[in-house]
Amino acid sequence: MTDFEDKLLEILSKVLLLEKNAISDDLRRKDFEAWDSMAHLIIVSEIENEFEIFFEDEEVIDLWTVGDIKKVLSTKLSP
Repeated sequence: MTDFEDKLLEILSKVLLLEKNAISDDLRRKDFEAWDSMAHLIIVSEIENEFEIFFEDEEVIDLWTVGDIKKVLSTKLSP
């Protein structure tokens, strides 16, 4: 697991009130009640603050799974 993945799991665990080991790449926001629109915005905000990045509106809308978040985040953190 990379450093950014560990930090991401910390954020998701805190916001969604889940144990880290319960979070997988295929966890979908539409299938998980706690991941509502407010939680989604908090997750995005926490990620932006932690990694000092910015998500475009279109990117925020397209984040449906933990895997989606990892993919976009890894792109933004690439040199």
